[in-house]
Amino acid sequence: MKLKDTIKKMMLLFCVINTALFTTTAVTGILMDIEIVMNTSAILHYILISLSSVLPMLIFLGQESASRGKEIVIRALHFILTAGAVFGLMVYYGIINAANALFVVLVFLVIYAAAYTVLAVRDRKLADKLNERISAFNSAESGEEP
Repeated sequence: MKLKDTIKKMMLLFCVINTALFTTTAVTGILMDIEIVMNTSAILHYILISLSSVLPMLIFLGQESASRGKEIVIRALHFILTAGAVFGLMVYYGIINAANALFVVLVFLVIYAAAYTVLAVRDRKLADKLNERISAFNSAESGEEP
């Protein structure tokens, strides 16, 4: 990944995560019929949590041609950094209870694994389509029937 592309993805993901945090807080308040008042420090906490969740993406810089083993290590390290930063700040700011943090980390792990599985399947399908087109092109070039 190039720095410019990474920063674009980080900014987009930052906005998505920030919106999700504030929306979740609002919906929780509506569903539980409680009034949630956020002061400026609480808003800043959410913004810092969103920022800390995207900073570990920098680990992917320059990893276009990493081997399969190295890619797995980098993704695992990314997960550990992201989960540690996000849940560490959430516990520190009192948004979640330390006792509940393990359950939340497990849910986060399931979501993380599902997202990467979907990406891997999508990449595999794209590679298969590309290989089919290359084979068809090579067949047409050599005059063979596809």
